[in-house]
Amino acid sequence: MSLSELKLPRPNMGLNLRRIYLIARRDFLGYVRTWGFWIAVLSPFFGLIFGLAMSVLSLRAEPQRLVTIIDETGQYERQVIEAIDEERASTDKILLQQSGRFLLPENERAAFDSLLENKGSAAGRVFLEENYPDLAARLKLPDQNLKIMSLPLGASGEGYANIETAKAYLTGERALPLNAGGSEEQSGGAALSGILHIYMDGSRPAADYWTTNPNAAGLERYINNIFRLEAADNYFSDTEQSRAAYGRALDAAPIAAKLDPSKTIRADGGGQEITLADNIPFLVAAAFSGILWLAIFSGVYMLLMSMVEEKVNKALEMLLASTRFTEILFGKLLGVVALTLASIAPWILIAGGGLYVVLGLGLIGGEDNLIAAAIGQAISGKMIGFFALFFLLGYIFYGTLFMALGALAESMQDAQTLVTPILLLLTLCLMVVPIGISTPDSPLLRAASFFPPSAPFATLIRLPSEPPIWEITLSAGILFISTIFIVWLSARLFRHGVLSGGGMGNALAVFKGWLGRG
Repeated sequence: MSLSELKLPRPNMGLNLRRIYLIARRDFLGYVRTWGFWIAVLSPFFGLIFGLAMSVLSLRAEPQRLVTIIDETGQYERQVIEAIDEERASTDKILLQQSGRFLLPENERAAFDSLLENKGSAAGRVFLEENYPDLAARLKLPDQNLKIMSLPLGASGEGYANIETAKAYLTGERALPLNAGGSEEQSGGAALSGILHIYMDGSRPAADYWTTNPNAAGLERYINNIFRLEAADNYFSDTEQSRAAYGRALDAAPIAAKLDPSKTIRADGGGQEITLADNIPFLVAAAFSGILWLAIFSGVYMLLMSMVEEKVNKALEMLLASTRFTEILFGKLLGVVALTLASIAPWILIAGGGLYVVLGLGLIGGEDNLIAAAIGQAISGKMIGFFALFFLLGYIFYGTLFMALGALAESMQDAQTLVTPILLLLTLCLMVVPIGISTPDSPLLRAASFFPPSAPFATLIRLPSEPPIWEITLSAGILFISTIFIVWLSARLFRHGVLSGGGMGNALAVFKGWLGRG
């Protein structure tokens, strides 16, 4: 007796939850027991650890580059050195400030921030060395990458102010002594990495940076910035003004306020300004839509490949001996949902941890922490509830459709041909997300929330603009009814594909038969 002659249970009969669970567990464990799954799950953590380790190693392993300045004008060498020192002090201040917000006791953080703001990083380091010496040692900045040194004196005592003579230290014709102040007769092995040559070109200063390593950072950006600031000062001095006064005038210029009349007015008359915090709910909704799309995209593709593989190796025929079609459908959906959640969990954990660190460091949020509060309000119970609802409906909608296509396919190549239009549709549906961020009142976005393939993404991105509850309910209802229809249709296509061997020709014959009976 052939498989097509067996009296198999019809898909609309009652479902056995145990059989669904066993199929889901079988599919889930089948993937979990592979090396590829664990590599995919752990790769975000390994990547994060590897990235941090490489960043630390790159800072510590980068060689110190010896550079010198030949300033024929006698005006800019000290300015370049001071610019380097100021940049390092600013980096040190940021390191101490952000680290102190996490590592210092809460009652000392405000005083430490005030100390850094008023007296700089040097005073902050003195405070840490006196009160928390271990912490001060751990927060030590790496050594300065560029070390400025003077060229040694010649045998007769002359210096090397001539750039052509100094180039010999770049090309390796002369070696720098190990002690910076020695003479060239002393033994040494260090090579000069760069020479900043500052000179007068007519009535204006000019500079060249000589180096044999074109990719290494040098001193040119410091002198370029000094020249630009000096040019601005010269310009304003001609008009009997100053660059500082110009900056203050710009800061005092009026700025048009963007206001929202629906926002509550504070006692001081403010509170209705539109800020970055007002855009946060839409960005959070976009992030949820992206997670939904990623979960559906990765999960349904695994469903398709699993279906085709089990059809080719006859595993489905053995399952059908004791299991209904719909039980196989829902069992595989449940297994791959669990697998998808396990796969994306590391990314969610890393993103959530990164967001917590960023908010804790105060890198975003401002003095009154409005952005942090807006993020907390955006990730509300309403958002999470509707995300779970549309995640479930959208996953079943696309998952059952992909499984039906997998049952119709006769080979991997056939499956890829069948699935391409659905993947394109899934990708196009995601395009409603940028529309929802820029124009949340777009009629196209509203229409997309009632179109089943795009409804999960369009409805989520509309939530921050507070659409009428009946529209959200209607969107969920349409998607629910469409999902039931897709399950019904997929079960029959699945049954036909397994029993008849699949193929689009046979599938068209089935549709014609349905129409004929109608």
